[in-house]
Amino acid sequence: MAEHIDQATIQSTMRLIQDRDWFPLLKYMEQPDTIQRRLLSTILSSQRDTQFGRRYRFASIRSYEEFVQAVPVFEYEDLRQDIEGQEQSGELLLNAEQPVHYVQTSGTTGKPKYVPLIQSAIDWIGQYQRLFSYAQWVGVPGIYDGQVLVIAGQPVEGRLSGGAPYGSMSGLMNEGLPQAIRGKSVLPDGILRVADYRFKYLRMAACALAGGTLSVLATPNPSTLLKLLDVIRSEFPLLVEALAVGPGHPILSQGAAWTEPIPIQSDRLAYLRTLLGTPSILTLAVLWPELRAVITWTGGNCGALIPKLRTLVQNDTAVIEMGYLSSECLGSLNVDVHENRCIPTFQEHVFEFIEVADGDDQMTAPILLGDLQQGKKYQVCVTTRSGLYRYAMNDIVEVTGWFNRVPTIRFVQKGKGVTNITGEKLYEHQVVEAVEAALRASGFACEFYVMLADVHTAGYTLYLEHAAVPSSFS
Repeated sequence: MAEHIDQATIQSTMRLIQDRDWFPLLKYMEQPDTIQRRLLSTILSSQRDTQFGRRYRFASIRSYEEFVQAVPVFEYEDLRQDIEGQEQSGELLLNAEQPVHYVQTSGTTGKPKYVPLIQSAIDWIGQYQRLFSYAQWVGVPGIYDGQVLVIAGQPVEGRLSGGAPYGSMSGLMNEGLPQAIRGKSVLPDGILRVADYRFKYLRMAACALAGGTLSVLATPNPSTLLKLLDVIRSEFPLLVEALAVGPGHPILSQGAAWTEPIPIQSDRLAYLRTLLGTPSILTLAVLWPELRAVITWTGGNCGALIPKLRTLVQNDTAVIEMGYLSSECLGSLNVDVHENRCIPTFQEHVFEFIEVADGDDQMTAPILLGDLQQGKKYQVCVTTRSGLYRYAMNDIVEVTGWFNRVPTIRFVQKGKGVTNITGEKLYEHQVVEAVEAALRASGFACEFYVMLADVHTAGYTLYLEHAAVPSSFS
């Protein structure tokens, strides 16, 4: 009975999202450049009376072309003083309203970056999650029939001197999930506050193992899932014992930031006991037979882990690209989870693209969405509602096609992932593509690889980690 109620709740939630969020998005897709220019005008108008807006004469800017002429490209350190100054003083330096949250991420100078978010940006994260969840529900039948395991950071990790909270973007995204989906989570909220790394993973593993109807695994980095599986394999007898004993077991009670019991059905516990003594057969498919989808990053460096991840799930389990996401913005939305087609979030952020030509230092003029060309790679700049203006993301994306009238993109690499010993200009994505092609051709199963540049020998050394070398590899 409860299962039918859950499915009815999911279905009614998705129908509401379809009408409130999805259909309007399809309408916006008919004229993305118009939406972008209109959004820029809205941002400039709302921020024109800030100190930053007066400095760059926002009130007199009438077009994107004038915006480019008036406002230079910025990096975080260019904006740090205004960001920190507004948080401490409350003066309208960068934003016309006081940020309500900051996303913490590592900085290039050793000091962390605190990316401001105004309330409408927090609300947008919820809308983004509704749209993404709907695309998953349409694309993967039964994806939310079972329980959900989402591994994310904490939305609040501390407070700045001005009192505003800061935390991780993944934590905010987790909070922004529709309540009908969050209610299916197998992880208690407090589990991510466990400070001890080993106990945190053991407790996450125990919660995950208790979820016999788990249908979705979601986390930004696929290495997190592989690490979780390693913990399960190495500690499986201990975890099964802990689930049988309950909250009094040491791994579930020692130094716990949460005290909730982990519910487990007797038939689920019996099934786990049948797997004792066979750690080598423990895969995601064996542990969770009802798994419909894994949602994670598949591009950039994370792409190297996807072949291994696919061997751990059933053939019909979808591996869904999580999208081009960062602490600064949720940069793309996966609107077609069958083909993993992701569109820039053009209705919320103003995008500029600067073409990247391999081996060429010449920077081209920035262009808008409508001028992108399939197969080409671009550096990305964004302007947000929360005080980032022509912000250099230091990321490279590639245009993979079109969805309606909007280009689809995939993350390729960080913008500075390039070496140049003798003028060769070797890009990170070139190494990734070459290694992946060699692995496919040879049948070599690689778990990790890294290439190091050696200036003294003017060469490169590739190191690969493997479980076994096939006879065909030479």
